[in-house]
Amino acid sequence: MKKVISTILGLLFVVIVVCGIFVCTYIFNNPSHEKGTDSRQFLLGYWVDEKQNIRLTFDEDSQFKITENKKGGKVMAKGYYKFDEDNKKIKLLVLPKDRDESLKLGEKAKFFATITYRNLKAEAEPEFETGVTFLEDYQKEELLKLKASATLVVSNCDTVFNVERTRTVLEFTDKNKDDDKD
Repeated sequence: MKKVISTILGLLFVVIVVCGIFVCTYIFNNPSHEKGTDSRQFLLGYWVDEKQNIRLTFDEDSQFKITENKKGGKVMAKGYYKFDEDNKKIKLLVLPKDRDESLKLGEKAKFFATITYRNLKAEAEPEFETGVTFLEDYQKEELLKLKASATLVVSNCDTVFNVERTRTVLEFTDKNKDDDKD
């Protein structure tokens, strides 16, 4: 009997450790901030689909949020993400308490979903001789007006999101952000 219980506890311990390591790959993930990478484009602002009334936000700490597109809008999903730029996918770890059933995120696997992004188009960032901190106001405005768009398909969801970015981050060292972006 002791052998059976110790075997079950040993297997349970292994399962918990493996699950913990898997979840930590999302939580402690570091998205790329290098120019020219897809992850940088997603981090520079929030992404809005006006027709679907949805806003997606990806931040530097590997956290994402999907909300209604209005200030203080209802949170549809919240959690952690990691980029797979080779396959053009964003893998989501959706927190169960922050998941709304109206958006069919991860319907089959309740906690995991994948966003496949296509047609990511972003205007090239101008090169300035100084760092972002020392730019003139008109140069900062020029940076904030750069356009970007993409098509997002959420796994297990029949909806395709055609999103455009509203740039809120000037540079990762300069925490100039939109006031309603958490």
